[in-house]
Amino acid sequence: MKLSIPSTKILNPECFNKSILFFLAFLSYIHSYAQSITDSTKTFSKIEINGVLLDSNKKTALPYANILFLHKNAGIITNEKGQFSIKSTKLNENDTLSFQYIGYETKKLTIRQLDSSVVVYLNEDINNLNEVFVFSNDIDAESVVKKVLENKEKNYKKRYVKNQTFVRNRSISDINKINFNFKKSSVPELKEEKIKMIEKKIPKHSVSFTDFLGNLFFSTSRVDSLKIKVDPVKQVSLKDKNLADTDQLESFFEKLMTDVDRDEYWKIKSGILGSKIQIDSDLDKSVRDSLKRINERKYKTKYFRNSLGYYYKYSSFEDKDEWDFLYHTNRYEYTLVGGTEVNGEDVYIIDFSPGNNGKFEGRVFITLKTFALIRADYKYAKGKTGTSINLFGVGYENNVFSGSISFEKKFDSYQLKYCSKKEGSKIRVDRNLSLIKKRKRFLVDKKLNEVKVKFNFSVSEENSFEMLVLDQKPISKRQFDDFKEKEYMKMIYVDQFDDHLWEGYSIIEPIKQMRAYKKK
Repeated sequence: MKLSIPSTKILNPECFNKSILFFLAFLSYIHSYAQSITDSTKTFSKIEINGVLLDSNKKTALPYANILFLHKNAGIITNEKGQFSIKSTKLNENDTLSFQYIGYETKKLTIRQLDSSVVVYLNEDINNLNEVFVFSNDIDAESVVKKVLENKEKNYKKRYVKNQTFVRNRSISDINKINFNFKKSSVPELKEEKIKMIEKKIPKHSVSFTDFLGNLFFSTSRVDSLKIKVDPVKQVSLKDKNLADTDQLESFFEKLMTDVDRDEYWKIKSGILGSKIQIDSDLDKSVRDSLKRINERKYKTKYFRNSLGYYYKYSSFEDKDEWDFLYHTNRYEYTLVGGTEVNGEDVYIIDFSPGNNGKFEGRVFITLKTFALIRADYKYAKGKTGTSINLFGVGYENNVFSGSISFEKKFDSYQLKYCSKKEGSKIRVDRNLSLIKKRKRFLVDKKLNEVKVKFNFSVSEENSFEMLVLDQKPISKRQFDDFKEKEYMKMIYVDQFDDHLWEGYSIIEPIKQMRAYKKK
């Protein structure tokens, strides 16, 4: 039997070569397409970089430094710890960041050169004055510092302006000891059980942060009743859970204090000292109660405006105690470190430390021609404190202070760019306290009710603010007059920090404690 074998079709060599070429071309196309997808992902995926900016020699933080996205007309600013965070879909790995800080060399890095968690170091840019500038006589550093206040009115001219401003408040409180030793009470709402409940409810540790972004209108006219008007864009408040208990206590005492007839009032007394308790009389009780129910998440604009006045007072060098090294130069030792250039101006760099009765140490940058202070960073020197009182069972010590401020030249004068201030204190009270309700009479007011306790209390507090001017434009008096400030500002209350709340806005980078905080 014959075995038949099926025939095999053999491909034409030319066709075979074409097939191979087509296949290779297809693979090349697939690879090219995949690469374009990858490149597209690199360009449009979200860039996330967390870092810190440090002095290259001292390894200390560089707070409130500018980080600019070149050719993007945008940027961010480091926080008090020198920390920064970049989260953007508008950057790619070829974009360049410029790290800028007064008195330091500018450093430019691309996104590609930065890791997701990075430390960036800057070198000081301090020149020997004799090599850069020509002087006929030796320069006395103290005399340079004295000229700051002498030229203050000329250098820091007030104008009608509109500032886009970011403000952050922070408050941390730790109660180390609290005890209400009940003595007596004829007030039905404040019997011994209620006093003990209040003692328990008061939070032993509390934290709050409030961020504000908005436009501020400034007047220079003495005639205007308002010097600042507030146009809020967004205000966010992060509060410790325990502060809810504090709010309840405030509501309880407000109700107690306002539940009085026209000729009645409350007085707090300790020993021979006493004073009336003043309740906000802007709104009568019924109106205030209705506003509480209707506007739970609103905040009176005037209260924020008042706090702004306090912040701007710091930037005006008015407080002689806070700016002691400017007003009492005989208390300090000044050292001319060198010089640098800032925005085209030659600048002295001067370090100072406490001598006779001084309390601060730090560094200032003062322009050569105008003697304007354009930057200052300072704090209590080691072993130094502020006001200290210990009298009649009351103790108070201002034990923490640090300040930082920066100005830039605009409109032929120096305008505030940012300022920050941190203050800490310890308070101790160990006294008998009485809360007394009285009725007014012709000769001697009649006592109606009284609560008496022995109050033993100690607390440590730290309060700070940071203010950054993002944009500034001159305006006319008419523009100032035409803007009508709203009575209330909307407050967004959150129980943990959320980046999405400020996405697309320029703010100071939150500190680690703020980012990590969550209500328990």
